[in-house]
Amino acid sequence: MNTGRILRIVAAAAILISGIVHLDLYFNAGYRFASPDVNFGRSLLLNAIGAGIISVALVGRREWFVRAAGIGYAVSTIGVFWYTHAGNTFFGFSHGGPVFDPSPQAQLTVIVGVIAIVLLAASFIPALDTADAPMDLRFVGAAGAIAAIALIGLTIKWQPDDAKSVDAATPTSPASTETTAAGATTVPGQTTVVGETSTTVAGGAAPAAGGDAVSIKDFAFAAKDLSVAKGTTVTWTNADTAKHSIVAKDTSFVSDDLVQGATYQYTFDTDGTFAYICGIHPYMAGTITVAG
Repeated sequence: MNTGRILRIVAAAAILISGIVHLDLYFNAGYRFASPDVNFGRSLLLNAIGAGIISVALVGRREWFVRAAGIGYAVSTIGVFWYTHAGNTFFGFSHGGPVFDPSPQAQLTVIVGVIAIVLLAASFIPALDTADAPMDLRFVGAAGAIAAIALIGLTIKWQPDDAKSVDAATPTSPASTETTAAGATTVPGQTTVVGETSTTVAGGAAPAAGGDAVSIKDFAFAAKDLSVAKGTTVTWTNADTAKHSIVAKDTSFVSDDLVQGATYQYTFDTDGTFAYICGIHPYMAGTITVAG
């Protein structure tokens, strides 16, 4: 096995990893429901399918156009990442944050993309890619099986039943309460902190809040920038099909993942401006300004 073939195989593995990451984003990060244009979610799915096809082609063939396709895949993936993280919109999606502040999945995609570009570019150096015998079909078939098992198997594993996930989160009977020694009342399935109160409620009607409410819809917070009086309880309600979470940038309040219809409450007893994001989709951001 010559050096060029090794370069192509490693590059194929990097591209397949990129495809798996995009599959994870599609199924587990809620991007299949990305609004206002669902084509962004579909582009992630097509990216994963393309990664599987290109990775198998790279293992079995050494033609220049196959390697060029691999480079094109990696360059376009990194290009879209850069474009959206610079505040631009692609199929209705924009990260809206710093270019070099990506999610862990985006970081991995960029890393494996760079690896694939470097290795495939090196394979064009004649000294590294001398002519070799055609790859054994059994080996190519094994590579195809690995790609298919990875992508199809993970699709089956990750594909959720959204209707069941929402139904399961809705309480079917009144919850019992328990009073702690500190005087705080807790409800099973909720989280309560004495003083500055943080409560997560799964499903059902939103609990009565002592102040303002924020709706999570179309992958955005409304109102995005909210001003409230000290002591106000703010309630976030997830109106999207995708899961979201509330994470303060100073970690003063953090919710569980919220399914559709679930709510999260936090009582602000301290003056200041509190910036927060969605822990699942970091480009979603908002602020709560508290004044006494």
